[in-house]
Amino acid sequence: MYYDDYYMLPSRISIENLQSDNNIENSDKTAKALLELADIDIDKLTTADNFEDYKAELEATQLIISEELFKYWSTNQNLKINFDIDKVEKTDSQHNRRIVEHILDIRVQNTRSGVSLPLKNRSKGFNWFFSFLVWFKKIQEDKKSTYILLLDEPGLNLHAMAQQDLLKFIYDLSKEYQIIYTTHSPFMIESENLTKVRTVVEKTDGTKVSESVQEKDPNTLFPLQAALGYTLAQNLFVSPKNLIVEGIADLTYLNLISNILAEKEREGLNEDITIVPVGGADKVATFVSLLRGNELDMVCLLDTFSDQSAKGRLGNLVAERIIKEKNILFFHEFTGDTFADFEDMFTDNEYINLYNNAFGTSISITDIKSDKPIMRQLKELNGNKDFNHYKPANYMAKNIADITLSDETIERFEKIFKKINSLLN
Repeated sequence: MYYDDYYMLPSRISIENLQSDNNIENSDKTAKALLELADIDIDKLTTADNFEDYKAELEATQLIISEELFKYWSTNQNLKINFDIDKVEKTDSQHNRRIVEHILDIRVQNTRSGVSLPLKNRSKGFNWFFSFLVWFKKIQEDKKSTYILLLDEPGLNLHAMAQQDLLKFIYDLSKEYQIIYTTHSPFMIESENLTKVRTVVEKTDGTKVSESVQEKDPNTLFPLQAALGYTLAQNLFVSPKNLIVEGIADLTYLNLISNILAEKEREGLNEDITIVPVGGADKVATFVSLLRGNELDMVCLLDTFSDQSAKGRLGNLVAERIIKEKNILFFHEFTGDTFADFEDMFTDNEYINLYNNAFGTSISITDIKSDKPIMRQLKELNGNKDFNHYKPANYMAKNIADITLSDETIERFEKIFKKINSLLN
């Protein structure tokens, strides 16, 4: 059975049009499925003058459909489906009124405001999801037949979260039916089940279908890469409490020194706080803004801003009350300087030792001025070229048993951890 975008229900459906299967529209097929779900005889309905019995059946069906719909539709739970039978009457030449048409009226009510609107006045995505569910609810009642369901771009009109709701429904359907669907959306791909994905590429010698791991075409791979990227981004935030840092080197240092403090029975970073590297100061504001709706507590621990645009973006988030200003910490607050990078938390001797061992250099302490940030000076000594900040952190991680940090450094980091713990308590 093939299903695409053309099965969407109208708000008002002529019952008389459903009596014949000849030239019946796809939307009418869904409407007919709806009445069959309600066990309503269309032929009897079109000759009836009283609709009370039919309304009872429709009300029972609207309850079933509403419960099923909002089991999956998580976007707005304050909605309710209402079905009704209406009639169109005309007066004949003898001044007698008679029913000329019976109408199935579908409305969506907002239970919070009490206001209802015709189905067509709701979003196209909601209409599609509702029609899709009605159609397949009817299929599920057919216990005598088996189906392979072919779905062409399901959920095309749905936003990202609603597409994930649709995936849950498709998964439940797949327990009874084999389902094959096409998509260009990363949100319609289960990143944990990429073995089920097949890529389709048009080539000069025909269409090539292959497993996703074999595909090389970048355009075809893009939805898969986007799906993986989205999953990785979500999985980074595995805790309600998160410490946002700029890079992977920051994460490494903080974990190592927190463990050192714990071994000394001093205060390290609380275990329920997740450290999240975002890949640079310019990305901090974007991450905070995007993840504000996840009900996560966040603290940022950053180098002093040298990029004024990044500073401005973060300032805007504070002004818009997306993040509290007190939850944005800078290293210079703990070093007592006007400017500091993460590496300035160490003494000059300590960081030069890490740097020399990581890069095989022999920079002397006499080459460094104690009143200036060490990273700028090391860049100058490196011919004004940037260097990989992770290498010294990686060296420290591999040789932590042989590295001793000064009391001054330990105290600085303990102050940081105490501050972060108190903000995320």
